[in-house]
Amino acid sequence: MSGEGFMDLQLQNIPFTLIIPNRIDRVALDSLDEPRAREFLLEHVIPGALVELKDGHVYANANQHPVGVNLTCINMLLGYVLRYAQDTQEVRVVGHRHNVTDSLAVVFVEGNLTENKAAVNTNKLNKRNIQENNRYNEPQRLEMKNATKELAAIKENRIGQHLMNFLASMKSGTKVFQHFLSSSNLSQLLDDSSYMVLIPSDTAFQRWHPIDWGFYPFSVQEFTESVLRNHFVRVRQPPRMADLRSGAGEQKFKTLGGEMVVLKSKPIPNVNNVSIMYDYTLSNGVEVFVISEVLFVSEAVVSRLHQMHKDKETPPLLAFPWFGAQFLSHSFLALERDNRFTQITRFLNTAEIAQFISGSNYTFFVPTDEAFERYSFDILPDNVLASEKGVKLLLNHFIKGRLYDRDLKDGEVLDTIGGMPVKIHRTFDQNVTVNSARIVESEVFVYNLGTMFYVDDVLYPELLKDEVTAITEIKTPDKTVPEDVGSDIYTTDVGQPDQTSSTTPTPAATSTTHRTFFTTSADVEFVPLEITEQNGSDDDFLLQDDEIITPKALPVKYYFAPKK
Repeated sequence: MSGEGFMDLQLQNIPFTLIIPNRIDRVALDSLDEPRAREFLLEHVIPGALVELKDGHVYANANQHPVGVNLTCINMLLGYVLRYAQDTQEVRVVGHRHNVTDSLAVVFVEGNLTENKAAVNTNKLNKRNIQENNRYNEPQRLEMKNATKELAAIKENRIGQHLMNFLASMKSGTKVFQHFLSSSNLSQLLDDSSYMVLIPSDTAFQRWHPIDWGFYPFSVQEFTESVLRNHFVRVRQPPRMADLRSGAGEQKFKTLGGEMVVLKSKPIPNVNNVSIMYDYTLSNGVEVFVISEVLFVSEAVVSRLHQMHKDKETPPLLAFPWFGAQFLSHSFLALERDNRFTQITRFLNTAEIAQFISGSNYTFFVPTDEAFERYSFDILPDNVLASEKGVKLLLNHFIKGRLYDRDLKDGEVLDTIGGMPVKIHRTFDQNVTVNSARIVESEVFVYNLGTMFYVDDVLYPELLKDEVTAITEIKTPDKTVPEDVGSDIYTTDVGQPDQTSSTTPTPAATSTTHRTFFTTSADVEFVPLEITEQNGSDDDFLLQDDEIITPKALPVKYYFAPKK
């Protein structure tokens, strides 16, 4: 882009991102005419957005070509790459500054986005990049480029099928490896060469499995594929166990994933200091070594993977608050620990919605306390929150199906469990609103059960508008709203004033009672104190402290104490 183009973006205060390559063919660039040089520069500018390194995000560059952000395994360490157009080119991200200024972000990459550009002939987004077929984050297999199903089947029959037949014949010890291999497309990467296959035992994989609940690294499909690749070695002549026992020194090999493995004979045959338990030679010459640990997987790698995949963590089984609604239970406990959500937790604790939010796989738009207080919902009594309208309002904040930030696309309309639709609006700077509610915190994962999004407004607040109006319009006999409303103190007058007095009326028996002001409803009424008094008996004080509450008791009028 010319200098004038950059100045235009800055002067208009439009956010944009510069992708800065570390490798540019200056000779080739200098030989380009001005329009093609300009096109090269525009491929590395993303106008209207400050790029965030979040897996699955897709942006359009200045030439309207899609650039997708993907999390991948690079040398067994997780890192981000930018995938250009139809997955024909990807570059590794080596640095990122999100806010150089208020409207500028910079991403540093290895290589550049225009290498292999001749293969790009479409502006359409690749469905794997935007994960249209991965709406709820189900694991995806690695794709084979330029490989037809027929060719893949031939390769699998030549190499992979021999290995799968061997694993199927094993009664125990290698079932986990067999499962992961059958779920991958790794066999399609194999050719007619000779191979050495290092197979971790079931016990080796079990080491990384949480006992009751927690994070299992091999639930991340891409990570599992990368690990499998580093257990296959292409060799001219596979070493045999006898050769290892009789030989001295060490032998080094490079795996299909690019890592180095070292075979040693002492003190016992091992690979990268992991014991070789036993070996097999298959009919096609493939050598199989069963080993006691999974190679290239460490606590540090798993910890970093865990931080990036909180949505894969399995939860503990909760017996409360709602045994049959694990997502709802874990969401409630998480919100209960956050002082921004005292109103929604009161709402959840009052309204009976577990039957509608049973199991898992949900999305929950959670309003903050400020959102509830904006509509005076904080003064609503529990019986209103538990009413049919209250339950419907709450259910309008739940979506069936787990959504991620990438699924919230501009203009999309989603149906809530409460039956009302919500419309998504996403701006160029990635601000997202749901109806009128702005998302203030995105992708709060509730283990692998679902996702919460914190919002600053209540969805469909008009459902309880009349109830709020009815409460706020409660007035004293002189048509004024008393100052004590909400203070939980009011006076019950069970007598009548002396009508003959021209000054202050003579009060009859009165009692100042401490109660929650907004607990009286049409279904529950208080028994007048005159009914509970026992003429000075020993039980009199008990009945005043513990007032009797019965359904449809005798009616009683309430008057506010006059101001002194």
